[in-house]
Amino acid sequence: VTVLPDDGHLWLELARETLAVQPASNTSEGSTLPANGTSAAFNAYKLVRTTKTRAQALALLGAGLDRRDLYRPSLQAYEASLALVSSPSVQADYADLKARKGFRVIDHTVDADTSAPRICAQFSEDLVKTGVDYSQFVTVDNAAPKGVEAKDKQICVEGLEHGQHYEVTFRAGLPAAIGEVTSAPVVLSIYVQDRAPSARFTGDSFVLPAGARRGIPVVTVNMNAAKMKLYR
Repeated sequence: VTVLPDDGHLWLELARETLAVQPASNTSEGSTLPANGTSAAFNAYKLVRTTKTRAQALALLGAGLDRRDLYRPSLQAYEASLALVSSPSVQADYADLKARKGFRVIDHTVDADTSAPRICAQFSEDLVKTGVDYSQFVTVDNAAPKGVEAKDKQICVEGLEHGQHYEVTFRAGLPAAIGEVTSAPVVLSIYVQDRAPSARFTGDSFVLPAGARRGIPVVTVNMNAAKMKLYR
């Protein structure tokens, strides 16, 4: 490439060979090789002219960016490559990266210790703020949910009951604010446990009447007796 810096095919081969090298442990090669590989792939893309070679350069660029933990640009490079040539191997690499680092469910929580339990799924990207009815992308035991709240990176499904098992499904095609959608349905099998036993007063100060009803109201959850001590 020093002798023929405008030869796109040389840059393409340099990118391919550089990214194929396994970096030695305890060296800087883990960062320098992917950086050099992506630079070579980018130079190749600028210089080659055929659809096939441009697609190859973009695929190599995607592979290098993935190794540099630049996942969003990597996905975009793979998409651009596949738009030119539908290569099964590139499609497989793209699908693998999208499953690992694309828009997806990354965690979920069950809010059971409340009077109205719910399950919340956390996503890797912000959701669309307006104009999308996310309840259309959620089912509870194959039926429409009673309530759905979508905000920031989280969708919460409401209307659940304590002590019940549920199968909550988030359908494929659920959109993110960045324009990406989930590529496959996500099924969460959950159990909403009973609330933890608790007891509390309805206030922090009481004046007992001289006559009639004499007592202090106590609110309990999942318990029918409580030990109490009164102090002067």
